[in-house]
Amino acid sequence: MDKSELIEKFMSNNILIDNDGLSFLCSTNYNINNFISACIAADNLFLDKNSVEDFLKTLDEKDKKQEQKTTIQPSISKPSTHNRSKDYDSSVIVHSIPEDNTIPKPKNVNSFSGYFADRYEKIKNILFNRPSLKGSRSLNSITQTTNDRNVSVIVMINSVGTSKNGHTILEIEDMTAKLTAIIMKDKLIGQNMLIADEVVGLIGSLSNGTLFVNDIIFPGIPKTFRKNHITDPLRAVFISDLHIGSNEYLPKVEERFLKWVNGTSKDASEIKYICIAGDVVDGVGIYPDQKDDLKIKNIFDQYNTFETFIEKIPDHIQIVICPGNHDAVRQAEPQPPFDSHYFPTISKFRNVHLVQNPCSLSLHSFDNNPGINVLMYHGYSFTSLNNAVPDLRKHGISNPKFLLKELIRKRHLAPLFGSTIITPKSSDDLVINSIPDILHTGDLHGFCIDSYENKIDLFSTSTFQGQTSFMDRVGHTANPGKVIHENLMTRQIGYETFY
Repeated sequence: MDKSELIEKFMSNNILIDNDGLSFLCSTNYNINNFISACIAADNLFLDKNSVEDFLKTLDEKDKKQEQKTTIQPSISKPSTHNRSKDYDSSVIVHSIPEDNTIPKPKNVNSFSGYFADRYEKIKNILFNRPSLKGSRSLNSITQTTNDRNVSVIVMINSVGTSKNGHTILEIEDMTAKLTAIIMKDKLIGQNMLIADEVVGLIGSLSNGTLFVNDIIFPGIPKTFRKNHITDPLRAVFISDLHIGSNEYLPKVEERFLKWVNGTSKDASEIKYICIAGDVVDGVGIYPDQKDDLKIKNIFDQYNTFETFIEKIPDHIQIVICPGNHDAVRQAEPQPPFDSHYFPTISKFRNVHLVQNPCSLSLHSFDNNPGINVLMYHGYSFTSLNNAVPDLRKHGISNPKFLLKELIRKRHLAPLFGSTIITPKSSDDLVINSIPDILHTGDLHGFCIDSYENKIDLFSTSTFQGQTSFMDRVGHTANPGKVIHENLMTRQIGYETFY
Protein backbone atom coordinates (compact mmCIF):
# COMPACT_ATOMS: atom_id res chain seq x y z
CA MET A 1 0.00 0.00 0.00
CA ASP A 2 1.57 3.29 -1.08
CA LYS A 3 1.46 6.58 0.84
CA SER A 4 -1.55 7.99 -1.01
CA GLU A 5 -3.54 4.86 -0.22
CA LEU A 6 -2.47 5.02 3.43
CA ILE A 7 -3.49 8.68 3.68
CA GLU A 8 -6.86 7.79 2.15
CA LYS A 9 -7.23 5.01 4.71
CA PHE A 10 -6.61 7.47 7.56
CA MET A 11 -8.98 10.03 6.04
CA SER A 12 -11.74 7.42 5.65
CA ASN A 13 -11.55 7.07 9.44
CA ASN A 14 -11.62 10.88 9.91
CA ILE A 15 -7.96 10.95 10.98
CA LEU A 16 -5.64 13.61 9.55
CA ILE A 17 -1.93 12.70 9.39
CA ASP A 18 0.80 14.72 7.69
CA ASN A 19 3.55 13.29 5.44
CA ASP A 20 6.25 13.37 8.13
CA GLY A 21 4.00 11.59 10.59
CA LEU A 22 3.08 8.92 8.04
CA SER A 23 6.71 8.40 7.03
CA PHE A 24 7.74 7.95 10.65
CA LEU A 25 4.88 5.50 11.28
CA CYS A 26 5.79 3.43 8.22
CA SER A 27 9.43 3.29 9.36
CA THR A 28 8.39 1.61 12.63
CA ASN A 29 6.59 -1.30 10.90
CA TYR A 30 3.73 -0.84 13.40
CA ASN A 31 0.49 -2.46 12.22
CA ILE A 32 -1.45 0.33 10.48
CA ASN A 33 -4.88 -1.11 11.23
CA ASN A 34 -4.05 -1.48 14.94
CA PHE A 35 -2.68 2.07 15.01
CA ILE A 36 -5.84 3.49 13.43
CA SER A 37 -8.05 1.57 15.88
CA ALA A 38 -6.00 2.89 18.80
CA CYS A 39 -6.24 6.47 17.46
CA ILE A 40 -10.02 6.23 17.19
CA ALA A 41 -10.36 4.80 20.71
CA ALA A 42 -8.15 7.58 22.12
CA ASP A 43 -9.75 10.40 20.08
CA ASN A 44 -6.30 11.05 18.55
CA LEU A 45 -7.48 12.39 15.19
CA PHE A 46 -4.85 15.03 14.23
CA LEU A 47 -1.32 13.67 13.81
CA ASP A 48 2.12 14.99 12.95
CA LYS A 49 5.49 13.29 13.43
CA ASN A 50 5.83 14.31 17.09
CA SER A 51 2.32 13.22 18.04
CA VAL A 52 2.78 9.88 16.20
CA GLU A 53 6.03 9.27 18.05
CA ASP A 54 4.47 10.18 21.42
CA PHE A 55 1.41 8.02 20.78
CA LEU A 56 3.50 5.01 19.81
CA LYS A 57 5.46 5.40 23.06
CA THR A 58 2.17 5.51 24.97
CA LEU A 59 0.97 2.33 23.27
CA ASP A 60 4.28 0.61 23.96
CA GLU A 61 4.22 1.59 27.65
CA LYS A 62 0.64 0.41 27.91
CA ASP A 63 1.62 -2.97 26.49
CA LYS A 64 4.58 -3.32 28.85
CA LYS A 65 3.22 -1.92 32.10
CA GLN A 66 -0.56 -2.08 32.16
CA GLU A 67 -1.57 -5.33 30.53
CA GLN A 68 -1.71 -8.74 32.15
CA LYS A 69 -2.71 -11.37 29.62
CA THR A 70 -4.08 -14.79 30.48
CA THR A 71 -4.76 -17.18 27.63
CA ILE A 72 -6.39 -20.55 28.32
CA GLN A 73 -5.57 -23.16 25.70
CA PRO A 74 -8.41 -25.34 24.42
CA SER A 75 -8.54 -29.01 25.42
CA ILE A 76 -9.40 -30.04 21.86
CA SER A 77 -9.13 -28.45 18.45
CA LYS A 78 -11.43 -25.65 17.38
CA PRO A 79 -14.73 -27.05 16.07
CA SER A 80 -16.08 -26.61 12.60
CA THR A 81 -19.57 -28.06 13.03
CA HIS A 82 -20.82 -26.81 16.41
CA ASN A 83 -20.32 -23.91 18.76
CA ARG A 84 -19.71 -25.36 22.22
CA SER A 85 -17.80 -22.59 24.00
CA LYS A 86 -15.52 -24.99 25.86
CA ASP A 87 -13.88 -25.88 22.55
CA TYR A 88 -12.64 -22.33 21.87
CA ASP A 89 -9.60 -20.47 23.08
CA SER A 90 -10.24 -17.69 25.56
CA SER A 91 -8.38 -14.51 26.40
CA VAL A 92 -8.81 -11.97 29.18
CA ILE A 93 -6.52 -8.93 29.02
CA VAL A 94 -6.72 -6.74 32.11
CA HIS A 95 -5.61 -3.15 31.60
CA SER A 96 -4.44 -2.59 35.15
CA ILE A 97 -3.94 0.78 36.81
CA PRO A 98 -0.20 1.02 37.58
CA GLU A 99 0.54 0.00 41.16
CA ASP A 100 2.00 3.40 42.15
CA ASN A 101 -1.32 4.98 41.17
CA THR A 102 -3.25 2.83 43.65
CA ILE A 103 -1.11 3.93 46.63
CA PRO A 104 -2.66 6.86 48.50
CA LYS A 105 -0.62 10.05 48.71
CA PRO A 106 -0.46 12.38 51.74
CA LYS A 107 -3.75 14.21 52.22
CA ASN A 108 -2.98 17.84 51.54
CA VAL A 109 -4.05 20.57 49.13
CA ASN A 110 -1.23 19.86 46.67
CA SER A 111 -2.12 16.18 46.31
CA PHE A 112 -5.78 16.99 45.60
CA SER A 113 -4.68 19.72 43.16
CA GLY A 114 -2.59 17.19 41.26
CA TYR A 115 -5.53 14.79 41.11
CA PHE A 116 -7.86 17.36 39.54
CA ALA A 117 -5.13 18.76 37.29
CA ASP A 118 -4.68 15.27 35.87
CA ARG A 119 -8.44 15.02 35.28
CA TYR A 120 -8.40 18.36 33.48
CA GLU A 121 -5.47 17.42 31.22
CA LYS A 122 -6.91 14.02 30.29
CA ILE A 123 -10.33 15.33 29.31
CA LYS A 124 -8.82 18.44 27.71
CA ASN A 125 -6.89 16.13 25.38
CA ILE A 126 -10.15 14.40 24.45
CA LEU A 127 -11.95 17.69 23.83
CA PHE A 128 -9.07 19.21 21.88
CA ASN A 129 -9.69 16.69 19.12
CA ARG A 130 -13.16 18.15 18.51
CA PRO A 131 -12.93 20.34 15.39
CA SER A 132 -14.88 23.17 17.05
CA LEU A 133 -12.33 23.33 19.87
CA LYS A 134 -9.09 23.11 17.87
CA GLY A 135 -8.53 26.85 18.34
CA SER A 136 -9.20 26.84 22.08
CA ARG A 137 -7.30 29.36 24.16
CA SER A 138 -6.38 29.58 27.80
CA LEU A 139 -8.48 31.72 30.14
CA ASN A 140 -5.44 33.85 30.88
CA SER A 141 -5.00 34.71 27.19
CA ILE A 142 -8.64 35.70 26.62
CA THR A 143 -8.70 37.92 29.70
CA GLN A 144 -5.99 40.03 28.10
CA THR A 145 -8.66 41.42 25.75
CA THR A 146 -11.81 43.27 26.78
CA ASN A 147 -14.08 41.97 24.02
CA ASP A 148 -13.90 39.03 21.62
CA ARG A 149 -16.85 37.78 19.60
CA ASN A 150 -15.46 34.31 18.92
CA VAL A 151 -13.92 32.49 21.90
CA SER A 152 -13.51 28.77 22.61
CA VAL A 153 -12.07 27.44 25.87
CA ILE A 154 -11.69 24.10 27.65
CA VAL A 155 -12.42 24.49 31.34
CA MET A 156 -13.30 22.79 34.58
CA ILE A 157 -16.58 23.90 36.15
CA ASN A 158 -16.05 25.26 39.66
CA SER A 159 -19.69 25.97 40.42
CA VAL A 160 -23.09 26.18 38.76
CA GLY A 161 -25.67 28.73 39.90
CA THR A 162 -28.75 30.60 38.72
CA SER A 163 -29.25 34.37 38.69
CA LYS A 164 -32.44 36.01 39.91
CA ASN A 165 -33.45 36.37 36.26
CA GLY A 166 -33.01 32.66 35.56
CA HIS A 167 -29.68 32.80 33.73
CA THR A 168 -27.06 30.12 34.46
CA ILE A 169 -23.92 31.45 36.15
CA LEU A 170 -20.76 29.38 35.88
CA GLU A 171 -17.49 29.85 37.70
CA ILE A 172 -14.87 28.24 35.47
CA GLU A 173 -11.13 27.69 35.54
CA ASP A 174 -8.24 26.14 33.68
CA MET A 175 -4.56 25.84 34.59
CA THR A 176 -4.01 29.57 34.00
CA ALA A 177 -6.94 31.58 35.39
CA LYS A 178 -10.54 31.72 36.63
CA LEU A 179 -13.51 33.41 34.95
CA THR A 180 -17.27 33.89 35.18
CA ALA A 181 -19.43 32.58 32.34
CA ILE A 182 -23.13 33.22 31.72
CA ILE A 183 -25.62 31.13 29.77
CA MET A 184 -28.76 33.11 29.00
CA LYS A 185 -31.98 31.40 30.03
CA ASP A 186 -33.36 31.35 26.47
CA LYS A 187 -30.48 29.14 25.30
CA LEU A 188 -31.16 25.42 25.62
CA ILE A 189 -27.66 24.03 25.13
CA GLY A 190 -27.44 21.40 27.90
CA GLN A 191 -26.68 23.69 30.84
CA ASN A 192 -29.21 21.80 32.97
CA MET A 193 -26.80 18.81 32.95
CA LEU A 194 -23.68 20.74 34.04
CA ILE A 195 -22.19 19.92 37.43
CA ALA A 196 -19.20 21.11 39.40
CA ASP A 197 -15.84 19.45 38.73
CA GLU A 198 -16.54 18.28 35.19
CA VAL A 199 -14.47 19.38 32.18
CA VAL A 200 -16.21 20.79 29.09
CA GLY A 201 -15.61 23.02 26.11
CA LEU A 202 -17.38 26.39 25.94
CA ILE A 203 -17.87 28.53 22.84
CA GLY A 204 -19.11 32.10 23.05
CA SER A 205 -18.15 35.76 23.17
CA LEU A 206 -16.19 37.74 25.73
CA SER A 207 -17.58 41.04 26.95
CA ASN A 208 -16.02 43.09 29.75
CA GLY A 209 -14.28 40.06 31.23
CA THR A 210 -17.34 37.77 31.20
CA LEU A 211 -17.82 34.86 28.82
CA PHE A 212 -21.32 34.65 27.32
CA VAL A 213 -21.74 31.03 26.26
CA ASN A 214 -23.43 30.02 23.01
CA ASP A 215 -22.55 26.33 23.01
CA ILE A 216 -21.32 23.61 25.35
CA ILE A 217 -19.15 20.77 24.02
CA PHE A 218 -19.20 17.66 26.20
CA PRO A 219 -16.38 15.13 25.69
CA GLY A 220 -18.65 12.27 24.52
CA ILE A 221 -17.26 9.97 21.84
CA PRO A 222 -16.16 10.72 18.25
CA LYS A 223 -18.45 9.91 15.33
CA THR A 224 -15.69 7.67 13.98
CA PHE A 225 -15.96 5.18 16.88
CA ARG A 226 -17.11 1.75 15.72
CA LYS A 227 -18.24 -1.31 17.63
CA ASN A 228 -15.82 -4.21 17.88
CA HIS A 229 -16.87 -7.77 17.08
CA ILE A 230 -15.16 -11.11 17.59
CA THR A 231 -15.18 -13.90 15.00
CA ASP A 232 -16.24 -16.78 17.28
CA PRO A 233 -19.88 -17.42 18.34
CA LEU A 234 -19.28 -16.80 22.04
CA ARG A 235 -21.23 -15.05 24.75
CA ALA A 236 -20.43 -13.00 27.87
CA VAL A 237 -22.65 -12.85 30.97
CA PHE A 238 -22.89 -9.79 33.22
CA ILE A 239 -24.00 -9.90 36.88
CA SER A 240 -23.33 -8.01 40.12
CA ASP A 241 -24.62 -7.48 43.66
CA LEU A 242 -25.04 -11.05 44.81
CA HIS A 243 -24.92 -9.92 48.49
CA ILE A 244 -24.26 -13.42 49.80
CA GLY A 245 -24.80 -13.49 53.57
CA SER A 246 -27.86 -11.25 53.61
CA ASN A 247 -31.16 -12.38 55.16
CA GLU A 248 -32.72 -11.33 51.84
CA TYR A 249 -30.37 -13.37 49.67
CA LEU A 250 -32.38 -15.31 47.08
CA PRO A 251 -31.01 -18.87 46.85
CA LYS A 252 -33.57 -19.76 44.17
CA VAL A 253 -32.04 -17.12 41.88
CA GLU A 254 -28.59 -18.66 42.44
CA GLU A 255 -29.92 -22.16 41.83
CA ARG A 256 -31.66 -21.21 38.57
CA PHE A 257 -28.66 -19.21 37.37
CA LEU A 258 -26.28 -22.13 37.94
CA LYS A 259 -28.69 -24.53 36.27
CA TRP A 260 -28.79 -22.25 33.20
CA VAL A 261 -25.00 -21.73 33.06
CA ASN A 262 -24.47 -25.49 33.26
CA GLY A 263 -27.29 -26.21 30.81
CA THR A 264 -27.40 -27.11 27.14
CA SER A 265 -29.51 -24.31 25.68
CA LYS A 266 -28.04 -22.50 22.68
CA ASP A 267 -27.30 -19.33 24.70
CA ALA A 268 -25.80 -21.26 27.61
CA SER A 269 -23.60 -23.33 25.30
CA GLU A 270 -22.05 -20.09 23.98
CA ILE A 271 -21.02 -18.69 27.39
CA LYS A 272 -17.28 -18.11 27.56
CA TYR A 273 -17.01 -15.14 29.96
CA ILE A 274 -18.76 -14.01 33.13
CA CYS A 275 -18.16 -10.51 34.54
CA ILE A 276 -19.18 -9.83 38.16
CA ALA A 277 -19.23 -6.11 39.05
CA GLY A 278 -18.86 -6.08 42.83
CA ASP A 279 -20.77 -6.57 46.09
CA VAL A 280 -20.39 -10.32 45.86
CA VAL A 281 -21.19 -10.50 49.60
CA ASP A 282 -23.26 -8.32 51.92
CA GLY A 283 -20.26 -7.56 54.11
CA VAL A 284 -20.00 -6.87 57.82
CA GLY A 285 -20.31 -3.43 59.46
CA ILE A 286 -21.20 -1.64 56.23
CA TYR A 287 -24.00 0.30 57.94
CA PRO A 288 -25.31 0.58 61.54
CA ASP A 289 -26.95 -2.56 62.95
CA GLN A 290 -26.23 -4.52 59.79
CA LYS A 291 -25.72 -7.65 61.89
CA ASP A 292 -29.49 -7.88 62.33
CA ASP A 293 -29.84 -8.18 58.54
CA LEU A 294 -27.24 -10.94 58.12
CA LYS A 295 -27.82 -14.65 57.81
CA ILE A 296 -24.04 -15.23 57.63
CA LYS A 297 -22.40 -12.93 60.18
CA ASN A 298 -18.72 -13.75 59.56
CA ILE A 299 -17.05 -12.11 56.55
CA PHE A 300 -14.82 -15.12 55.83
CA ASP A 301 -17.85 -17.42 55.87
CA GLN A 302 -19.58 -15.10 53.40
CA TYR A 303 -16.63 -15.26 51.00
CA ASN A 304 -16.34 -19.02 51.49
CA THR A 305 -19.97 -19.34 50.37
CA PHE A 306 -19.21 -17.18 47.34
CA GLU A 307 -16.26 -19.45 46.51
CA THR A 308 -18.65 -22.41 46.55
CA PHE A 309 -20.87 -20.54 44.08
CA ILE A 310 -17.93 -19.91 41.72
CA GLU A 311 -16.79 -23.54 41.96
CA LYS A 312 -20.15 -24.61 40.48
CA ILE A 313 -19.50 -22.65 37.26
CA PRO A 314 -17.88 -24.71 34.48
CA ASP A 315 -14.12 -24.21 34.39
CA HIS A 316 -14.02 -23.45 30.66
CA ILE A 317 -15.77 -20.13 31.46
CA GLN A 318 -13.48 -17.21 32.31
CA ILE A 319 -14.73 -15.27 35.36
CA VAL A 320 -13.75 -11.65 36.08
CA ILE A 321 -14.56 -10.30 39.55
CA CYS A 322 -14.15 -6.73 40.80
CA PRO A 323 -15.06 -5.49 44.30
CA GLY A 324 -17.81 -3.09 45.37
CA ASN A 325 -18.49 -0.93 48.40
CA HIS A 326 -19.84 -3.90 50.46
CA ASP A 327 -16.68 -5.90 49.87
CA ALA A 328 -13.67 -6.23 52.17
CA VAL A 329 -11.26 -3.96 50.30
CA ARG A 330 -10.31 -0.29 50.61
CA GLN A 331 -13.38 1.86 49.99
CA ALA A 332 -11.52 4.68 48.21
CA GLU A 333 -11.58 4.34 44.44
CA PRO A 334 -9.95 2.90 42.47
CA GLN A 335 -10.35 -0.12 44.73
CA PRO A 336 -7.61 -2.77 44.62
CA PRO A 337 -8.41 -6.37 43.69
CA PHE A 338 -9.57 -8.81 46.36
CA ASP A 339 -6.80 -10.16 48.54
CA SER A 340 -6.30 -13.88 48.00
CA HIS A 341 -6.77 -14.66 51.70
CA TYR A 342 -10.49 -14.07 51.20
CA PHE A 343 -10.45 -16.47 48.25
CA PRO A 344 -7.88 -19.16 49.15
CA THR A 345 -9.39 -21.58 46.64
CA ILE A 346 -10.63 -19.68 43.57
CA SER A 347 -7.67 -17.26 43.57
CA LYS A 348 -5.64 -20.23 42.32
CA PHE A 349 -8.07 -21.05 39.51
CA ARG A 350 -6.74 -20.31 36.01
CA ASN A 351 -10.19 -19.15 34.90
CA VAL A 352 -10.73 -16.62 37.74
CA HIS A 353 -9.45 -13.04 37.44
CA LEU A 354 -9.56 -10.77 40.50
CA VAL A 355 -9.39 -7.19 39.26
CA GLN A 356 -9.62 -3.57 40.41
CA ASN A 357 -12.74 -1.39 40.56
CA PRO A 358 -13.04 0.23 38.08
CA CYS A 359 -11.39 -2.11 35.61
CA SER A 360 -10.89 -1.96 31.86
CA LEU A 361 -10.45 -5.32 30.14
CA SER A 362 -10.47 -6.88 26.69
CA LEU A 363 -12.35 -10.14 26.17
CA HIS A 364 -11.35 -12.59 23.45
CA SER A 365 -8.52 -10.50 21.99
CA PHE A 366 -6.36 -12.46 19.56
CA ASP A 367 -3.86 -11.44 16.88
CA ASN A 368 -5.36 -8.59 14.84
CA ASN A 369 -8.75 -8.72 16.56
CA PRO A 370 -8.84 -6.34 19.57
CA GLY A 371 -11.70 -8.27 21.14
CA ILE A 372 -14.48 -6.62 23.13
CA ASN A 373 -13.43 -3.84 25.51
CA VAL A 374 -15.40 -3.88 28.75
CA LEU A 375 -15.31 -1.18 31.43
CA MET A 376 -16.47 -2.60 34.76
CA TYR A 377 -17.43 -0.18 37.53
CA HIS A 378 -19.46 -1.10 40.58
CA GLY A 379 -21.11 2.32 40.72
CA TYR A 380 -20.87 3.76 44.24
CA SER A 381 -20.96 7.30 42.78
CA PHE A 382 -24.33 6.85 41.10
CA THR A 383 -26.75 7.74 43.90
CA SER A 384 -25.03 11.05 44.73
CA LEU A 385 -24.63 11.99 41.08
CA ASN A 386 -28.26 11.17 40.31
CA ASN A 387 -29.46 13.31 43.21
CA ALA A 388 -27.26 16.25 42.19
CA VAL A 389 -28.66 16.65 38.67
CA PRO A 390 -32.38 17.53 38.52
CA ASP A 391 -32.84 16.07 35.04
CA LEU A 392 -31.42 12.76 36.26
CA ARG A 393 -33.33 12.87 39.54
CA LYS A 394 -36.70 13.18 37.81
CA HIS A 395 -36.11 9.85 36.04
CA GLY A 396 -35.37 8.11 39.34
CA ILE A 397 -32.46 5.95 40.42
CA SER A 398 -34.38 2.81 39.37
CA ASN A 399 -34.15 3.95 35.71
CA PRO A 400 -30.37 4.32 35.34
CA LYS A 401 -30.02 4.50 31.55
CA PHE A 402 -29.96 8.31 31.63
CA LEU A 403 -27.24 8.28 34.29
CA LEU A 404 -25.07 5.80 32.37
CA LYS A 405 -25.35 7.86 29.19
CA GLU A 406 -24.27 10.95 31.12
CA LEU A 407 -21.15 9.16 32.39
CA ILE A 408 -20.08 8.46 28.81
CA ARG A 409 -20.95 12.00 27.71
CA LYS A 410 -18.86 13.44 30.56
CA ARG A 411 -16.16 10.73 30.12
CA HIS A 412 -15.93 10.21 33.87
CA LEU A 413 -17.27 7.60 36.30
CA ALA A 414 -17.61 10.00 39.24
CA PRO A 415 -17.41 13.56 37.88
CA LEU A 416 -18.91 15.20 40.98
CA PHE A 417 -16.48 15.59 43.89
CA GLY A 418 -17.91 13.77 46.91
CA SER A 419 -20.03 11.35 44.89
CA THR A 420 -17.59 8.59 45.79
CA ILE A 421 -14.67 8.16 48.14
CA ILE A 422 -11.35 9.12 46.58
CA THR A 423 -7.88 9.38 47.98
CA PRO A 424 -5.32 11.86 46.64
CA LYS A 425 -3.13 10.36 43.94
CA SER A 426 -1.07 11.60 41.05
CA SER A 427 -3.74 10.63 38.50
CA ASP A 428 -7.52 10.51 38.26
CA ASP A 429 -8.18 6.94 37.17
CA LEU A 430 -11.95 7.40 37.06
CA VAL A 431 -11.63 9.31 33.78
CA ILE A 432 -12.95 7.18 30.89
CA ASN A 433 -9.80 7.58 28.82
CA SER A 434 -10.32 4.68 26.42
CA ILE A 435 -13.75 4.18 24.91
CA PRO A 436 -15.30 0.83 25.89
CA ASP A 437 -17.57 -1.38 23.84
CA ILE A 438 -19.52 -2.22 26.99
CA LEU A 439 -20.01 -0.28 30.24
CA HIS A 440 -20.96 -2.79 32.94
CA THR A 441 -22.17 -1.37 36.28
CA GLY A 442 -24.04 -2.46 39.40
CA ASP A 443 -24.80 -1.02 42.86
CA LEU A 444 -28.35 0.19 42.14
CA HIS A 445 -29.92 -3.30 42.20
CA GLY A 446 -32.03 -2.18 39.26
CA PHE A 447 -31.84 -3.41 35.69
CA CYS A 448 -30.97 -1.59 32.50
CA ILE A 449 -29.97 -2.47 28.95
CA ASP A 450 -29.38 0.52 26.73
CA SER A 451 -26.73 2.07 24.49
CA TYR A 452 -24.90 5.31 23.91
CA GLU A 453 -25.50 6.45 20.33
CA ASN A 454 -25.95 2.78 19.36
CA LYS A 455 -22.19 2.33 19.81
CA ILE A 456 -21.53 1.55 23.48
CA ASP A 457 -23.68 -1.02 25.29
CA LEU A 458 -24.78 0.18 28.73
CA PHE A 459 -25.62 -2.40 31.41
CA SER A 460 -26.83 -1.83 34.96
CA THR A 461 -27.01 -5.36 36.27
CA SER A 462 -29.56 -6.82 38.64
CA THR A 463 -29.10 -8.46 42.05
CA PHE A 464 -29.46 -11.81 43.81
CA GLN A 465 -30.94 -10.01 46.85
CA GLY A 466 -34.48 -8.95 47.66
CA GLN A 467 -35.54 -5.58 49.03
CA THR A 468 -33.93 -4.62 52.37
CA SER A 469 -34.55 -1.86 54.90
CA PHE A 470 -31.12 -0.44 54.04
CA MET A 471 -32.10 -0.18 50.39
CA ASP A 472 -35.27 1.63 51.47
CA ARG A 473 -33.14 4.18 53.32
CA VAL A 474 -30.86 4.92 50.35
CA GLY A 475 -33.68 4.96 47.81
CA HIS A 476 -32.86 1.79 45.89
CA THR A 477 -35.51 -0.63 44.65
CA ALA A 478 -34.52 -4.23 44.01
CA ASN A 479 -35.26 -5.73 40.61
CA PRO A 480 -33.71 -9.12 41.28
CA GLY A 481 -32.89 -12.18 39.24
CA LYS A 482 -32.30 -10.68 35.78
CA VAL A 483 -29.08 -11.75 34.06
CA ILE A 484 -27.72 -9.97 30.97
CA HIS A 485 -25.80 -11.81 28.28
CA GLU A 486 -24.35 -10.68 24.95
CA ASN A 487 -23.20 -12.53 21.86
CA LEU A 488 -19.78 -11.01 21.25
CA MET A 489 -19.78 -11.93 17.56
CA THR A 490 -23.19 -10.53 16.57
CA ARG A 491 -23.36 -8.04 19.50
CA GLN A 492 -26.95 -9.13 20.10
CA ILE A 493 -28.05 -8.73 23.73
CA GLY A 494 -30.47 -10.86 25.74
CA TYR A 495 -31.38 -11.50 29.34
CA GLU A 496 -32.78 -14.27 31.52
CA THR A 497 -35.18 -13.91 34.44
CA PHE A 498 -34.54 -16.22 37.39
CA TYR A 499 -36.83 -14.62 39.99
